[in-house]
Amino acid sequence: MEKKKSSVSKRAWVIIFLLFLLTVISNADKAIIGFASVPIMKELKLSPEQWGVVGSVFFLLYSLSAVLGGSLADKIGAKKVIAGMVAVWSIVQFSTIFVSNFTYLLVTRIILGAGEGPSYALAMTAASKYLPKEKLGIGLTLVSVGGPLGVAISAPVLMHLIMSYGWRSAFITTGAVGFLWILVWLWIAKEKTVTDAELGIEKVSSQIVLNDSKFTSALFSKNFIFVALCGFATYWSFTIGLNWLPNYLENIRHLSESTLKIVVALPWIMITLSQIIFSTISDRLYHKTKNVVKGRIFVLGPVMLAGAVSYFFGAMVSSNILAIVLLSLGLTFGCITLVMGPAILVDLVSPKHQGKIQGWFMAITSLGGIVGPYVTGYFIEHSASPAVGFQHAFQLCGLILLVFGGLVWLAVRPKKSENSALLNANTSKVL
Repeated sequence: MEKKKSSVSKRAWVIIFLLFLLTVISNADKAIIGFASVPIMKELKLSPEQWGVVGSVFFLLYSLSAVLGGSLADKIGAKKVIAGMVAVWSIVQFSTIFVSNFTYLLVTRIILGAGEGPSYALAMTAASKYLPKEKLGIGLTLVSVGGPLGVAISAPVLMHLIMSYGWRSAFITTGAVGFLWILVWLWIAKEKTVTDAELGIEKVSSQIVLNDSKFTSALFSKNFIFVALCGFATYWSFTIGLNWLPNYLENIRHLSESTLKIVVALPWIMITLSQIIFSTISDRLYHKTKNVVKGRIFVLGPVMLAGAVSYFFGAMVSSNILAIVLLSLGLTFGCITLVMGPAILVDLVSPKHQGKIQGWFMAITSLGGIVGPYVTGYFIEHSASPAVGFQHAFQLCGLILLVFGGLVWLAVRPKKSENSALLNANTSKVL
């Protein structure tokens, strides 16, 4: 009985792989704007503050579309919503090649953000339906690492295209890849619905898992809000890495083109490795303790604090090598919420509401993407020098990671974790 509960089918692994590729493509699309920041700013004559706006408007409709996409997926299925979403952002990637002014660039970024808004939440929702809880940490990580790995893999290729053929060539390439993915997804993916066994689990654990009428209570609970704010801090850090880190390394640290092609991929490789490592540790602790606090939250909190410290000191050191290492660690540790957050949310609501709760999580999380890039651009333009502006921006990011990571560590205590042994016993009976 235990073996059946923890096993993952071959079809599930195929779906996980396709969702991994989805996050690869999605984050490569996001990363282009950072890789191409210098040539685009020069061609369109944009100030640092304007570039901050370019980074922020991407998330203007991101939150709304994340909520709508999650709710729509609960009604008509994730397969159709995901396919439509990828079609939208692939079309926008092609249209970006015609950008000739600041306004047009803003419009393309807003529409692209609306198209990509539901992507992560839907990928997490679809993946969680195929995975037993004992495999959630590593399973969701295999999907999530497509994000940083997508940036790491695409960085040298996109940088080469941008430097050799102009920044528009990179947008054409990613748009074409998106359409190819849609064809494979529609051919292979089958909709996964909530099973009778899962509904049975919800019934036998009605005192533990929240039912329909209590979804709103979960949404406004201290636990959800603090986890979502932790995600807010993560996306603040994440979008600084996407929109500003390549610019910082080129204009402030004055790295050569050949070095830059390698270095821009470093933090994303580190994020990939860290998410696999920490999710594996989290899964083992969760499997051993059957407790979401000990297995998930006590991993998330300390890692976020380590990211805060890395950002703070990375902005101060004079050595290029040390700065690259520390800032990469700050970005790496700051991204752990993208894995731990969705895993924690599985313990807050029933399977029927996972689309909505993950959508709301990404909606609040992505607000950090609206604020972070603009605030960074503001500091750079209005400080004594761009270098000082970057230093203040990185230290503020560290402070935000410290505060919200600390809140999660100290205050998030899902009641269900206290009764997890009972839930697992009832689950075994149902299965």
